[in-house]
Amino acid sequence: MAGQPIPISTAEDMIKDYITYMRDLGVDMANQTQSVTFTGTDLMDWLNQVMPQADELRIFMGMYPHAHPHAGRTTVILWPYKNGQPANESMQRGGGPTEPFNEGTGQP
Repeated sequence: MAGQPIPISTAEDMIKDYITYMRDLGVDMANQTQSVTFTGTDLMDWLNQVMPQADELRIFMGMYPHAHPHAGRTTVILWPYKNGQPANESMQRGGGPTEPFNEGTGQP
């Protein structure tokens, strides 16, 4: 069920199935991102800053652009949304769109 913890065995099966799926597509998973790591402190600091202006957090899959040092590798983008649209920062901080969070460390 969405929005709840899942059993570890389910998570492990999902990860294994993803790797198998990607390999079946011809992706060399030894050279492709399998997970993205964020430090707990960095992520919680950012979440505490932006989530008061949001009602959901969307996690998008993405790929680093050609000019980036990690070009061609997949990553995730954490993007706060409010009422189905990208969230805006508090007017106290100057307003404007809330910037997504990334720059985690890809594994392997």
